[in-house]
This record gives sequence, C-alpha cells and structure tokens, in this order.
Amino acid sequence: MDRQHRHDLKHDKFVDEIGALSSRARENQRLLFTIAGVVVAAAAIVYGFFFYRGSREVKAQQLLATAIQTFDAPVGDQPQQQAQPTTGPKFKTEEERTAASEKQLKDVQSQYSGSDASDIAGLYLARIAVSKGDLKSARKPLEDFVADHKDRALASTARFSLYQLRIESGEAAQVATELEAELAKTDPALPADAILVLQAQAYEAKGDHAKSIEAYRRITTEHPDSPYVIEAQRRVGAA
Repeated sequence: MDRQHRHDLKHDKFVDEIGALSSRARENQRLLFTIAGVVVAAAAIVYGFFFYRGSREVKAQQLLATAIQTFDAPVGDQPQQQAQPTTGPKFKTEEERTAASEKQLKDVQSQYSGSDASDIAGLYLARIAVSKGDLKSARKPLEDFVADHKDRALASTARFSLYQLRIESGEAAQVATELEAELAKTDPALPADAILVLQAQAYEAKGDHAKSIEAYRRITTEHPDSPYVIEAQRRVGAA
C-alpha cells in the first residue's frame, strides 16, 4: 500500500480528534471542590492540593494549545486574495515548523509530566516521528496512551494509528490475525468498519490481495455509511 493511500484513509482524523479533545479540555477545565463537615485546617490542605493540580493542568493545556497552534501553522507565503491576515506563527518551510512544534510539545512533557496535556503532546510527537520515518519513536507514545487511557474516546484513534504503524513496521501478518480475533468479539476495541479497513491494509501489506479486497467489500455491504466506504468502493471496483 502506498503512503498516499494510507493518508487518504485517515482524513486527518488523528489531528482533528486530538485538537477537538484539547479544545474541550481548555474550555471545560474547572475546579469544583466542596468541603462539608471537616475542620478548617484539613479542608485548606485538601483544597490547596486539588487547586495545585487543577491550575497545573490548566497551564499544561495552555502550553499544549500553543504547541498545537504551531503544529498547524501555515507554511510559505499566503495567497494575496486571502480576506484577512493570518494570526499566530508562520514558517517558511515544513522543517522549521516541525522543529518549532516538536520543541514546544517536548516542553509540555518535560514541564508537566503526568498531565493529560503531556499525554496528548506525546500523540502529536508520535505523528511527527512518523512524518520523519522514525516508526520506532512513534510507537511508544501510542502504546502508552492506549494502555493508560483505555476508557478515553481518543484511545480508539491512538489504537487505530498504532495498528497502522505496526503494519508499516512489518507486522502485517500478526496484525491481521489480531484484527480477525477483535472482529469476532461482542464488544471490539474499534468500530467494525475501522477494523475492516485495517484488515484490508494488513492483508495488502502481506501480499494477500484477495483477502484485502474481501475486507473492502465487507465495508461496502455491511457498513454503507462508513467514512471508508468511498475508498472501499474504489478498491473493489478496481479489483
């Protein structure tokens, strides 16, 4: 499977969902603390502890927001017909933007280790590592996020990306077997259509064209509303 095809299937879902999650975290960050029936001194200690943690996460999210803004910053000259000037950072090259955002994301991790913002920064760093072809460095933050945030909505996106990373790293046969077992579960870790598209990619990577097409065909017949259905129809039609 060519790299462009994998990019088209993802539709920037990874960045979109991380950005949405980060925005919600910044907007909804509140300290709700109620103390009743305890001595004033003990209450002050407990309040102080949670206030520190809450304010620390807010600061971490703010620093993460700056890093994400850099990550998404425009590169090169802007079109003259653009109605309003672009605010925020701008860079001459992709390399300059990547270097700047990578530094800021690592600052989030070093300054606010253990925070949600730090974990999300790790996902962005994984994305940067993949863009550089450093699959080994990209794998660990994805694995850590999936392990530590199994109940978080974003964990599904990280799990999806981790499967794709393993396919690219030469584990297509093992991934195909795991996905087959996952698809048979009553409550799989990923939506069925996402599992099928990963199966199609894994089978294609291991050279089993027939099974790859069959997985795409199942998307078209069993999941007609799937975001992957257009690509699946193209693949089935070209077979």
